[in-house]
Amino acid sequence: MNELKYKTIDLASKNDLDKFEVIKENSKYRPKFHITPPHGLLNDPNGFCYFNNEYHLFYQWYPFDTFHGMKHWMHLTSSDLFHWQEHGAKITPTEKYESHGAYSGAAIVEGEQAYLFYTGNIKLESGRDANQCLALLSADNRVVKYSGNPVIQSVPNGYTGHVRDPKVLKRGEHYFMLLGAQREKDLQGCIIVYQSNDMLHWDFKGELSINVEGKFLDAYMFECPDLLTVDGHDVLIFSPQGVEPCSFRFHNKFNVIYCLGHIDFDTLTFDVTHWDELDRGFDFYAPQSLANTPDKQTIIAWAGTDEVLPSMEHGWIHCLTLPRSLSVKSNRLCQFPEQLLKTANNHQQLEFLIKQHESIELNNLSFYLDVHTNNNNDDFSISLQNSNGKEITLSIQGKNILLSRKGYEHHDSDWNFGSERQLETDYDINNIKIISDESILEIYINDGMDVFTCLFFPDESNHQVNISSGKNQPLDVEFKYLTI
Repeated sequence: MNELKYKTIDLASKNDLDKFEVIKENSKYRPKFHITPPHGLLNDPNGFCYFNNEYHLFYQWYPFDTFHGMKHWMHLTSSDLFHWQEHGAKITPTEKYESHGAYSGAAIVEGEQAYLFYTGNIKLESGRDANQCLALLSADNRVVKYSGNPVIQSVPNGYTGHVRDPKVLKRGEHYFMLLGAQREKDLQGCIIVYQSNDMLHWDFKGELSINVEGKFLDAYMFECPDLLTVDGHDVLIFSPQGVEPCSFRFHNKFNVIYCLGHIDFDTLTFDVTHWDELDRGFDFYAPQSLANTPDKQTIIAWAGTDEVLPSMEHGWIHCLTLPRSLSVKSNRLCQFPEQLLKTANNHQQLEFLIKQHESIELNNLSFYLDVHTNNNNDDFSISLQNSNGKEITLSIQGKNILLSRKGYEHHDSDWNFGSERQLETDYDINNIKIISDESILEIYINDGMDVFTCLFFPDESNHQVNISSGKNQPLDVEFKYLTI
């Protein structure tokens, strides 16, 4: 097991390669529009950037099996954030400074070069260590590791070996690197900051103070920090681990937080004006923003964290979310997959008005559904149901939302985090947009003021969408299938 866990793709045998081809040909459960691994395990998106007139995306990839093994960086490119071309592993952990995996990181684009920063994971008998490393992406899509790696060796005093996931950005004349970290003194998570004049030589600056009260500050680890500007607001995003549930928040194994506010790199403070979970559903983690964006700010995330899913039987596990455009409305960070709806083809489009109940018999599970209510605080429900009686249901009662996949659960009975997600909004709900893609649902409330991501794994029975209005109030419905 250990020998396989730390095997790199350059050591793949002919038997491995033959096995990979069989896995790639099996389409069961595979989404059409969401990125999945050709074989093996996918997790965090990395190195997401616009460079040389193309979108570049990498993701954490273990090629040989569906458990968390030796992490590589798989490379993809796209002209439209919708059609993606795979280029294979571009960072393979073969050096001593990354002896146990090329862990997550991000890109920054300067002139004719894209700089890919990542964490070289080291496991020792005495524990864990981490190096921060650099690779260079050139215009011909070659990736070359920097000869002077690591650019930051080991971790600063006062922090455990859990320091990872560099995000690099430029403010003024200086470059700053944000890293997820864990303090030694209390074993709690934090974000630490380095500063550089050239991206090659880095000085430790200190710990970022996030000026707000919130249970998420008690997490045992912060992962995947990101910092960007959206509509004039600084936005800090990170993934705290070990947060206890509180009301309708933090009901997943790991969660994601966004903070709107202002960062001051001189004082290392982030003054928060609003914070919340970035996604309300079951399956969302480690989002990353698009560096050097030519248009709107955009993020993409890992639709995962579960370690056991039905797709494992077919040799692969996990996918990424759709790329989501960001905006700030009413002091909230909003997300919406604009590019998919601009680019995807559609057929059999239906538009109708219902007062009580409507069912749509489905030909396939890649579709777009848009439900508008003409009266605020309506009660209505939308369910995806199969002929065996399994269903996923979204229920709206005034400002209360309940998403249940109790009837379509893919976990064992000892699943710790439940099969329902709830939310009480502070706004009137006037539209629900749902994108279904074979084995994943993305649900957007009021054009993305809140979002629910939900994996499901359908059997081969017939499926239908049921829409019901509880108060006999009219609902405007648009439905269409999505094709590549």
